[in-house]
Amino acid sequence: MNKEMLPDFLTSWLRHRWLFLVSYCLFATTILAYSSLFDIQRNLVYYALTLLTICWLLALLWDFVREFSRFGKIWRGQKVTTGTASERLLQEKVERLEVQNKLLIEKQRQEQTELDDYYTLWAHQMKTPIAASQLLVKEVDSSPVRHQLETELFKIEQYTGLVLNYLRLQSFHDDLVIESVNLEELVRSLVKKYSLFFIQANTSLDLGQLDRLVKTDKRWLGLLIEQILSNALKYCQEGTVSIVLDGDELVIRDTGIGIAESDLERVFERGFSGFNGRRTQQSSGLGLYLSRKIAAELGYSLKLKSKVGQGTEVRIGIKEVELIFD
Repeated sequence: MNKEMLPDFLTSWLRHRWLFLVSYCLFATTILAYSSLFDIQRNLVYYALTLLTICWLLALLWDFVREFSRFGKIWRGQKVTTGTASERLLQEKVERLEVQNKLLIEKQRQEQTELDDYYTLWAHQMKTPIAASQLLVKEVDSSPVRHQLETELFKIEQYTGLVLNYLRLQSFHDDLVIESVNLEELVRSLVKKYSLFFIQANTSLDLGQLDRLVKTDKRWLGLLIEQILSNALKYCQEGTVSIVLDGDELVIRDTGIGIAESDLERVFERGFSGFNGRRTQQSSGLGLYLSRKIAAELGYSLKLKSKVGQGTEVRIGIKEVELIFD
């Protein structure tokens, strides 16, 4: 129990014992008044009042200790025995509400588990038609049409993966594998993965010196960088995407359309697409939200600054930290 709570307890305890205090004062005053009227010896009166005061103080001390003990148990969440009928009735109502609350929480947990299982199954089942479609696209003769189909299939695959990773984020630490990751190799593999988008958007790449080993989970860090890179390519037509190291920060910078100042505070919110997303119809509202969550789980900082018409810069603080497992 916090020491700051003691004054509150004392105030409350005294407020609820005022009748007891007043009754003692009235009783003592009455004895003194009667002793004066009937000429009772003062020593006898004082002796009786002393005994009465001692008994009163002992009763008061016992009541204080009992109430303070009950207060401490309640504060620690322990069950206490009630005294009056109204207290028993109140405790019964509280216990019924606690049971109802536990049932509602359990019901909500089961519904959430079923929903997670459904979307996990859906995401896995989607992989089969996507893979089949990718094989069929390779048989298309027209090169421009094939490239367009490959791009759209890639987007479908990425959005499906986004849903799956969103669900996996709920149990982030279950399959966490900490290893030494070569940052340059990881970034180059992601750039290669999005090479088609660089070509279609006529966007150039400026890749800085990234030769550094990072102790982290390769899959989650890759997903974090991928979300930022994907966002940069969405809104950077015929521009430049730069990926460089600045001290302990991985900087991904683009010369795209930028983000409106009114949207900067909300870009990491779940489901928020912003002005650019509504205008281009390309935003899922999950990418940056996932990025912020992954960065937090990995112990990384994530900072974003942008200016309309000049582009966006995202900084991922990749300084090694000790991860805390729940």
